[in-house]
Amino acid sequence: MKNISKYKFVLYGMGLIASSLFSSCDDWVETESLNINQAGIEDENPALYADYLENLRAYKNSDHKSIFVSFDNQIKQPYNRAQHINVIPDSTDIVSLIYPNNLVEREIQEINETRENKGTKFVFTVSFDAIKLNYTQLKSEEDKAREDGEEIVSPLPTFINYMVDSLHNSFSLVKKYNYDGVCFAYEGKSILHMTEQEKAEYMSYHNAFIGILKDWSTRNADKMVLFQGKPQNLLDKSFLTDCKYIIIPCSDAGNSSKLSYNIYSAAVEGVPTDRFIVAVETISLDPADMKTGYWADGVTHSVEGASVWVAAEHEGFKVAGMGIYNVSNDFFSSERVYHYTRMAIDNINPSLKN
Repeated sequence: MKNISKYKFVLYGMGLIASSLFSSCDDWVETESLNINQAGIEDENPALYADYLENLRAYKNSDHKSIFVSFDNQIKQPYNRAQHINVIPDSTDIVSLIYPNNLVEREIQEINETRENKGTKFVFTVSFDAIKLNYTQLKSEEDKAREDGEEIVSPLPTFINYMVDSLHNSFSLVKKYNYDGVCFAYEGKSILHMTEQEKAEYMSYHNAFIGILKDWSTRNADKMVLFQGKPQNLLDKSFLTDCKYIIIPCSDAGNSSKLSYNIYSAAVEGVPTDRFIVAVETISLDPADMKTGYWADGVTHSVEGASVWVAAEHEGFKVAGMGIYNVSNDFFSSERVYHYTRMAIDNINPSLKN
C-alpha cells in the first residue's frame, strides 16, 4: 500500500544579497580540523573594532546600493571557512539562506552575531513556481499509482490547499528562527495566449498566492518583504509597493545590454521602478563548467560585469543594488577570499572603500 500524499513542503531559498562598504575582516582560510587561530583586529584592538562595527551598522542604515546574496547552508558540520555564515563580507546587507529550516546551534549563533554586530539582515525565499512544480510531480506520482492499481490512502489536496499549507509552514520559520523577512519568488507567465479555462485556473492560483502574501505582509509589518522574479507577470501588482526590493534574476544575462533588457521588461505599468536589484551567478566550483558565472564572452565574470552596470546611471529606472547567487563559491577565488564579491562592493559604492 503506497501513501502518495505524504508530501513535503517546499522552501525555496535563493536568495541573494547585500551591499557594501567594508569587506570581511577574516581574509584567511582555515581548515576546521587544524584548529588554527589567527588574531584579528577584534582581538588586537577591541576599541578600534567596536568603532568599525558602529560605522558599519550606520553605513547599512544609510542611502547606498545594497548587496543581496544567497548562501548555501546545507553543510551543518563545516570543514572549511566558506561554509561559515559569519565569513561573508561584512558589507553584505541581506543574506538569503537556501536551507532555512533545521538550523543548528552554530548557524543560529553565527546569524545572531552577524545581525547584532554588523547589521546584516537574514531572509529566505518562498517560490510559487517551486511549490507548483513540486505539487505537479507529486500529482503525477499519485496518478501513476492509481493507474497501477495501488490504493491511495490520503489523496493529495487541491493545489490551492497544498500551497496554503506550504506557505503557512514557511511562515512559521520566520518566528522559529527570528528571520528578518521573506523573499517571495514568482515567475509566472503571460495570460495573453491562454484559453478561458487556462486563464481561470491561472488566475485562481495567482490570486490565492498574492492574497496570502498581502495578508502576511499586513500582519508582519516589522518584517522585510522582498520580491524576486518577473513582476510583469503579476496580475495584481499592488503588493509590490510593500516590497523593499524587486530582485530581477539575470543569470541568463551574457552582457550589460541583457541586464538592461531584463529591467525594461519588468518595468511595466504598476511596477515600482525605484527599487530594482539585478541578481547574477558566481562561477561554478566545477572546473569543467566555463559558462556558469561568466558573460557570453567567456572571460568577464558575471559578478564583476554586473557590478559595473549597477554603478552606472540609467534612464527610466533606479538600480537599488545587486544580488549574488551562491555567494560562498566566490570564497575560493584565486585572487583573495570573496574577491569578486568585494570587487562588486567597491564598484557599486565607489565613494566607499573597503
